[in-house]
Formats: sequence, structure tokens, C-alpha cells
Amino acid sequence: IGAREGVNPDFLYCGNGAADVLDRLAAVLKPRKVLLTAPTFAEYERTLSGAEIRVHNLRETDGFALTERILDEISPDLDAVYLCNPNNPTGALYPKEVLQQIVDLAREHQLMIFSDEIYDRLVMDGLEHISIASLAPDLFCVTFSGLSKSHMIAGWRVGWMVAPLEVAKAAAKLQGHM
Repeated sequence: IGAREGVNPDFLYCGNGAADVLDRLAAVLKPRKVLLTAPTFAEYERTLSGAEIRVHNLRETDGFALTERILDEISPDLDAVYLCNPNNPTGALYPKEVLQQIVDLAREHQLMIFSDEIYDRLVMDGLEHISIASLAPDLFCVTFSGLSKSHMIAGWRVGWMVAPLEVAKAAAKLQGHM
């Protein structure tokens, strides 16, 4: 399920902003090899330090859109695919067809999917945001969001992730020890 659909509270972990939630996820899961799209939010590289980060460069000539070129970089030796949709900083919205192909490969290779969707409410021009989690209810998919962008209240530092139950519980337990 995506960050805006009906969410069982047991699968929701709230933190001190989306970056804090990313830190908790990295501490719980410690992925070794991650495919990350670029350009992207610089905080991801810090959060994923210790992991081998493979970068899929989005092309300006494609309007920084996610295209099927990414499929060639998704392999069984990865632990996770990390997306930011809509993209930060470009604003590019990823097409459902490519997201579905990523889900299919993640399913085939048993990969985790992490999706930062903090800009999902700021989609314009009649376009529609598709949460990758809505295409992958059977996969290990973690969706991030927060209030800082969509509600313009960055100082409140409210972020969350919708994650498999075990991950949400582990993040909450870890918060008590930090």
C-alpha cells in the first residue's frame, strides 16, 4: 500500500522528519548493495553509507524521466532499488509502466524497494502520482513521506514510513534506544 491509501497503523512508523525515518530504516536493514537514481536528494547517500551504491543517472534529454534504461541495471546481486517519486530535485514523475517493470524485476530477484514519495501531493499539470507500493503488495516495499513539503511545515519535522510490520516494529524499538 502507498503512503496515502488506507494504512494499518501497525505498519506505520513516525519519526522526526523523513530523513530521521531513513536513518532508522538503514539502521534496521543495513542493505549492502543499492541501486539509486540520480540526481536525487543528497541525504540518501549519507543514510546509505556503508552500502555499495550503484547510480542510475537520469538524463536531462529525457526530462529526467525514469525510463526502461533502469531495467538493465536491476540485477539479483542488489539488495534494494531506491526511488524518489516524484524525483527530488527534478520533479520528474515516474510512469506506471516503468514502475511495474521495476516491481516485476524486484519480484524475480527478491529485492527490496524503497520509495521516497514526499512530493506525491505536489503533482501538477493533471498528472497522477502512482505509489510503487500499490503495484507490489506482495513485496518488501517501504514508502516514505512527511509533512514538510506538501503542507509547508518543515519546522514540525514530521515524517513516516509505511513498511512491513517487522521493520516498523524494529524502527520503533531502535528509537527507544537512541
